[in-house]
Amino acid sequence: MAMSVGDRVRIAIETECSSIKAGNVHPHASFHDLTHEHFMVAAKAIGRAVDEHAEESVGQMVLRSVKAMMDSAETNTSLGTILLMAPLAVAAKRLGIEECGFTQVLQSQVREVLAALVPADSAAIYEAIRIAKPGGLGDSKSMDVRESAPESILDAMRTAAEWDDIALQYVSDFELVFSLSQRMKTKEFSAGQSKLDTIRCLQMELLSERVDSLIARKNGLGFASEVKKRAGEVIAAGVFGSDEYERAWHAFDLFLRDEGHRGNPGTIADLIAAALFVAGFARIQ
Repeated sequence: MAMSVGDRVRIAIETECSSIKAGNVHPHASFHDLTHEHFMVAAKAIGRAVDEHAEESVGQMVLRSVKAMMDSAETNTSLGTILLMAPLAVAAKRLGIEECGFTQVLQSQVREVLAALVPADSAAIYEAIRIAKPGGLGDSKSMDVRESAPESILDAMRTAAEWDDIALQYVSDFELVFSLSQRMKTKEFSAGQSKLDTIRCLQMELLSERVDSLIARKNGLGFASEVKKRAGEVIAAGVFGSDEYERAWHAFDLFLRDEGHRGNPGTIADLIAAALFVAGFARIQ
């Protein structure tokens, strides 16, 4: 039996959170209030919510998925991932599983889904964010989620895109997610890495290339830039998997972890989960 779209969402979330990534929750590392099991329970609930959603509305898919996550895990494990998955899942449902194998077709459908967002999507997404109560939102001079939703969610995302990579995907046709998906597939084929090692390697590359939005919101750009610099030093320490690399990686992982998990690179984790969803459809073309 072919996997449903919801199955593929669940698998992407489960796979991402099972890779041993610096500063993140994984099977061998927890936060004081968040464990790997929370993610696994939430992944199943989110996958079911995606499959049970008949209307194919991005806003309602986000809202139902967030409610399912909170009901099952009783904590916010995956708001950013849900925000990224919803347009991708709606596009995949409209195309049908077979057509999604051609990723340029999937991206084109995502573009159409985003262009068709209406005020009801905006209201539902704002409600979902308020339910999840994500950390590090701060105060915004315009389109604050604690206020009434704007008519256009894309206007809100365009404002937030200056400092948030998840919002950026909504106004760039998910360009980064699709490019990460291609990088993921290339690494698996050319380097012969396992999927979990590919994710681990890709996380470090991304951390060395861009500031993680969640870290920046919680701690400021200075700390986030220091994380970026130190990630580059890990990569420069030695070949991935070598003793030199692993020593540098463990020191970096320790640097990111504190009681408040302020160094959790959560946005990059969300981007990787979305890229895994896209990569799950990809076929050799």
